[in-house]
Amino acid sequence: MNDTHPPSAEPFAEALARLHAALADVANGDVAAVKALYAHDDDATSFYGWGGYEKGWHEVSRRWDWAATQFGGGAVSHENVTTVIGVDLAFTTDIETFVVTRPGASGPTRWSNRVTHVFRLQGGRWRLLHRHANRLETRYEPGPRESGG
Repeated sequence: MNDTHPPSAEPFAEALARLHAALADVANGDVAAVKALYAHDDDATSFYGWGGYEKGWHEVSRRWDWAATQFGGGAVSHENVTTVIGVDLAFTTDIETFVVTRPGASGPTRWSNRVTHVFRLQGGRWRLLHRHANRLETRYEPGPRESGG
């Protein structure tokens, strides 16, 4: 792990702690902290596990608002795979596991995501710039591909 950001900058470990706390809030239907952590810029993006994508703070923010309605209480854990910290960009890859109650469900639901978070240093603080999450599936060997034409 490289840690070459300016000495006056927030330590990246603090940004990760804020991210993990914010995602714990998300599991309980509260997206305020993750929205506060996000960069409110036109190049902010999200590729969530529910398909599609959002670009620009307005669209990312709206998607977080929708996500808040999908969680009725629970917890999330994180298993770090990689952390890379540059001068003004950093990223993590993690296995993220939610155990939550979803609206209309009779009991808790559990799933794991492969997730990448990209941060940018802005004004001395690390801000979340991109989140990409998709379900962790069993590893399989790819089959032959058909040529298209």
